[in-house]
Amino acid sequence: MSPHLPVSAKPKILVVCPTDWEKNELHKPTVQAAFDFHICGDDLYERLSFEQAPTFDVRAYLMGIVDSYRSHGVAGVLGTGDYPGCMFSAFIAEQLGLPGPTPREVVLLSHKYYSRLKQLAVVPEATPRFALVDSFFPDRPPSLDFPFFVKPVKGTMSIRAQMVDSQEALERAVALTPEELLRYGAMLHPYSQLLSHYEPDPIPIHYFIAEAPLSGVQVTVDGFVQSGVSTVMGITDSIMYPGTISFERFEYPSSLPEGVQARMVQIANRLMSSVGFDHSCYNIEMFYDPAQDTISIIEINPRMSYQFADLFERVDGMSSFAVQLALATGKKVFWPRGEGPCKVAASFVMRRFSDAQVVSVPSAATLARLHQLVPVPHVEPLCAAGERLSDHDQDVGSFRYCIVNMAAQSKSELYAHYAELQQLLHFEFA
Repeated sequence: MSPHLPVSAKPKILVVCPTDWEKNELHKPTVQAAFDFHICGDDLYERLSFEQAPTFDVRAYLMGIVDSYRSHGVAGVLGTGDYPGCMFSAFIAEQLGLPGPTPREVVLLSHKYYSRLKQLAVVPEATPRFALVDSFFPDRPPSLDFPFFVKPVKGTMSIRAQMVDSQEALERAVALTPEELLRYGAMLHPYSQLLSHYEPDPIPIHYFIAEAPLSGVQVTVDGFVQSGVSTVMGITDSIMYPGTISFERFEYPSSLPEGVQARMVQIANRLMSSVGFDHSCYNIEMFYDPAQDTISIIEINPRMSYQFADLFERVDGMSSFAVQLALATGKKVFWPRGEGPCKVAASFVMRRFSDAQVVSVPSAATLARLHQLVPVPHVEPLCAAGERLSDHDQDVGSFRYCIVNMAAQSKSELYAHYAELQQLLHFEFA
């Protein structure tokens, strides 16, 4: 398992379970010129088949990676994926004595119930009422009345998250078929092991969390913690397709009043400076209810928003990937504001609201040609010809098939460029 590492004057960065967004970032010439990247953990999903998952030992697997790289002068560990990248990278960094958040805090913050307990202790005014629901015995929690929101205690991308308004709806929302239990259990088996390592008698992953309904304007607050001090980089508006809970686009910077944004910054800094999380980026989803003038936390993600990295770069002049690399290597971060070439940026999410067979997707030549026709887009297809959209993880009721990041000098210009690009992107569905 010991890798052959060539001699390099550039800092060696170990990239753990990289996402497609990370791979795109790491292949940029400026980033390649500054760092020497080594990828590990990309074989993990092959090891989590139904047959192999029950005998998979995550600690042994991670310690094997640590032992392989211990004497090779690694300068930092990077892992921005929601699961397992951010928690695996924290574990490896701790074992190698490198900067990074403690893996215990990343694991617990990734569990929605334990995360809520931390929020309640530090920012109770921004923490909604919540309770646990056992998916095997799904009774309404005594502390909540219908309707309320339910989601898995460990999930991603709003999968299985939904509002329920009756006992029957609750039972349908949390019901897991035997096939789903097998798939879910295999996928989250490493997480369950890490959770048991850091938390005695943990809340199992088949539980759901129920929460009082929230309403208003949804945003994401992105920041980082360095030497115990939290800095908010920016606030991004999260805009849904009308009448749904599926994201249509994310716009940066936020259009919320400055006073409201200042309160969100204060909540984020107070929270993230107090939970033991350090040397890493984070993002916190929040609601602002203008009718009640209240701010509520939806959830904490103990990792950077890799989907927003280039939005910050285009508006502020620095990518959040650059921030994460600096934190991972112990470099001091000075966050710029408004120093990028554009005034506004957005990440558009292309969706269907019914499943379909993917017949064709834009060719590589088409994607390359887009840069000549529309100002600096980043296009990330999420499917391939021959697949069904439901073959990929999706939220309740919609199916993502492409993400487009763009920037401009005004919102009207931004929307015009996106409309033009939509005409050029040819996805065909059966």
